Amino acid sequence: MMDKEFTVSRFEDIIKGVLKSKRVKYTDFLSLSEQKIFEKTILKYRQQDINYNLDGGYPLAERKIAIIYPDFLQPEDTPICAVRIEGNFSKLSHRDVLGSLLGLGIKRQKIGDIIVKEDKCDILLHKDVESYVLMNLFKVGKEKVRVNSIDLKDVIEPEIKYKDIFSTVASLRVDSVAAAGFGISRTKASELIKSGLLQINWEYTEDPSSEVKEGDVISLRGFGRIRLEEVRGNTKKGRVSVHILRFI
Repeated sequence: MMDKEFTVSRFEDIIKGVLKSKRVKYTDFLSLSEQKIFEKTILKYRQQDINYNLDGGYPLAERKIAIIYPDFLQPEDTPICAVRIEGNFSKLSHRDVLGSLLGLGIKRQKIGDIIVKEDKCDILLHKDVESYVLMNLFKVGKEKVRVNSIDLKDVIEPEIKYKDIFSTVASLRVDSVAAAGFGISRTKASELIKSGLLQINWEYTEDPSSEVKEGDVISLRGFGRIRLEEVRGNTKKGRVSVHILRFI
C-alpha cells in the first residue's frame, strides 16, 4: 500500500507552488487510487482560486497526470506524448512492455497507459522521457521492435475483456462479494482485506464488513479487478443474487 501521508504531502507541495508562483504545474502519472487522493487534497484549496484537470492523453485513459493551474489561466499544452512500438506481439503482454521500459531506468511515474493490440503497442509517456525511449527501446522481451512517435489522437483504444460471474452471496459485504468474484474463500478474502490489499473504487479499506453497491469496482492485489454489475435480488434461501464482471 502507498504511503498516503507522503502522497498527500507531495500533492500539497505542488498545489502550494501553484498558488505562490501563479503558474501551471503538473504531476507525473497517477494511479487511480492516487487520483482519488489528489482530488480530496485539492478540495481543501478550492476557495483559493485554483483549478485542475486530469489528463491521460486519450479519452479512456486510466493513469492520468494532474494539471494544476490558477483560475485565471487555461493550460493550452499537455506534458503527455505517445509512442507506438511495432513487432511480433503474439506472445508479448502489458507486463513485457512495462518491464522493458523499467529496464531502461524509466520511473513508473513517467509511464501512462500501455495498450497492446495485435502487432503494435501504444504507450503514453511524460514528454521528459520521450526522446530517451525513442533512442533506447529496441527490444521488448526477446523481440526486436520499431518505435516511433504518434499523435495523441491516433492512440488505439484498449479492448476491455471480462468474464461474467453469476453467483449468490450471504450479503453485500466486500469480503463476500470479493470471494465470489475472485473465486476464493470468504475467510481468505477477509485476511487479504485486513492486510490492506483491497480497494473499493480506488480507495483502500481494511474492513471486511464494508458494504458495496452496484457499479462499485473492487481491486485485489494479485487477483485483479471486478465490478459489481447488478444486484439481482434475494433468493428463497435469503442469499443475494449478484452479477459480477471480472476483468481479464
